[in-house]
Amino acid sequence: MEHHNVIQKRRPGVAGIWLGLSLLVTTSMAWADVTPGEYSASAQGKESPVSVTLSVDKDGKITQLSVDASHETPELGGVAGKEVGQAILEQQSLNVDGMTGATETSNAVKKAAAAALSKAGADPNAYSQAKAKTASAAQTLTTDVVVVGGGASGTAAALAAAEAGAKVLVVEKAPAVGGAGKIASGLFAVGSSLERQKKLTFTADELFHRLVDYNHYLTNGPLTRTVVDKSASTVDWLMKYGVELYLSDDNTQQAHNADPIKWRIYHHYKDSGAAFTNMYKHLAEMGGQLMTRTTGKALIKDEQGRVVGLVAETADGGTLTVHAKAVIVATGGYGANMKMLTGNMLTTNISSLAWANQGEGVKMAWDAGAAKWETQSALLHATKLVGVDPTKATGFNDSLLIRILKTPLLWLDRSGERFADESLVYDTALWANAAYSVGGNYFIVVDTPTLQTFSKGKLPFEVSGAGAPNPTGNGDFVALVEEGVKNGTVYKGATLDELATNSGMNAARLKASVERYNAAIKAKKDTEFGKKPAFLALNVANGPYYALASEVVSLSSTGGVRVNEQLEATDQNMQAIPGLYVVGNNAGGFFGSPAYPPYQGLALGFAYNSGRIAGEHAAQYIKQP
Repeated sequence: MEHHNVIQKRRPGVAGIWLGLSLLVTTSMAWADVTPGEYSASAQGKESPVSVTLSVDKDGKITQLSVDASHETPELGGVAGKEVGQAILEQQSLNVDGMTGATETSNAVKKAAAAALSKAGADPNAYSQAKAKTASAAQTLTTDVVVVGGGASGTAAALAAAEAGAKVLVVEKAPAVGGAGKIASGLFAVGSSLERQKKLTFTADELFHRLVDYNHYLTNGPLTRTVVDKSASTVDWLMKYGVELYLSDDNTQQAHNADPIKWRIYHHYKDSGAAFTNMYKHLAEMGGQLMTRTTGKALIKDEQGRVVGLVAETADGGTLTVHAKAVIVATGGYGANMKMLTGNMLTTNISSLAWANQGEGVKMAWDAGAAKWETQSALLHATKLVGVDPTKATGFNDSLLIRILKTPLLWLDRSGERFADESLVYDTALWANAAYSVGGNYFIVVDTPTLQTFSKGKLPFEVSGAGAPNPTGNGDFVALVEEGVKNGTVYKGATLDELATNSGMNAARLKASVERYNAAIKAKKDTEFGKKPAFLALNVANGPYYALASEVVSLSSTGGVRVNEQLEATDQNMQAIPGLYVVGNNAGGFFGSPAYPPYQGLALGFAYNSGRIAGEHAAQYIKQP
């Protein structure tokens, strides 16, 4: 009789508790002060405020409830807002399940609903009764290849395996496929048919040597070579499956203008949503199956050490066991798991834009014997202002102060020391890397005349196209930073000594840094970091002075599991674990650690190419006797 070992950790039971609320108050006193009517409140979601409007009657019953999560990611936060709001209304309880993959939006709905109830005079504690959850019956499925995750890497893996004749099942924990692959703008490729049409002559050799040299050969050479070589054909392969791509003649990252390979290899989506719709249509035509709201929990190994299946959890808490000949883990890393991310990146000064990526995939692979590799690696992209406007998504919003963030002004670390050429702001990756080098958090220091220059709208340099979208319109920048001072998110000082006291910088370091910087501007020569004369403008000489805090942004983790060039997971001795493939942001070895190379489209390109390669090899593997 064949013995299967489930590599699975026990999951703690879900207690009927919401954010520390006390037990349900059942007496009529709970509704004594309720004033019937309509009330609204909001709470910060993942990317924006989430608003709840509800109506209560004299008995405290919620009679209507609507949620506005329109500025959250539609397929995740948008869905979560509606579903959690509906559950609160139906169950008359704040203690309802959030949506997997959209925890922050789910919690924002509950917080906003609690605040609205408080405005009505109701006690939110009285809405803490949890409805008993009934899990569905256990299910068992059999397939050739199961792909865990329906983002770019998982979708490519499924398509490649299916076109090679394998029976494929994709399980995705979110309610929709695409993940970060739908949010991204495009992917890299060298030598594609689109490049040839524009008579671009970049070669795989050139990009390969640039990538391994950038990371001092800490990258996995065979893996990097295989992915780069594959990239050109993958563009045509994706277009065959309905992914419309184009090469833009415009570059958003000004620092790359002098080195065209950094941006001309970037193949943009025309419509990322349509791309995934078309890919899954083709997958279905080839017999592939998709199950959403299904979260992979553990891998199954047989007594020979081969990975032969998956244990997953369905949306209602039921258990799904999938027997397969190969498993491809494509869960997108652990970028949304702040404990893992900040622990591995060795700083708490980091902000993540990832949604659903909690690290289930890398943990499953580690439990199955895969080696950890390149865990201190994240897709650091630009920085954001810290809490400039607490009513909006901090930094990535329409605040005009983003112009301060995205221009080459004076940067100081938390001690008051200048640390980089500030024109790195024109390169998404290098900007973030420099900020990470000082702990992920730094100050942009300006004086009042500089703010007045921004108010007039006549800047001596361009606003960077890297990072968050640039806001439009004009405004009073002194008033904007003063509002930040009131909110406690911008620091002010009539003198540099006072600014140091209020911000926590060392006064001597701060004053010395400002003195050197002003001297560089006067001489039009930066002897510290080589900032070009064109960017040596707007000194720091006339108070009041202000310090705006900025924090590194991570789009995802970019490593975790050691793999070979076929994307097989390997142990510490580079021996493949039979039947287990790990792709996309779970797989270590392509980027180098921790720096993301400054070539546009690398992350999505690696996702699609690694998935495709894994799918092809998994289909070959299952045919072996």
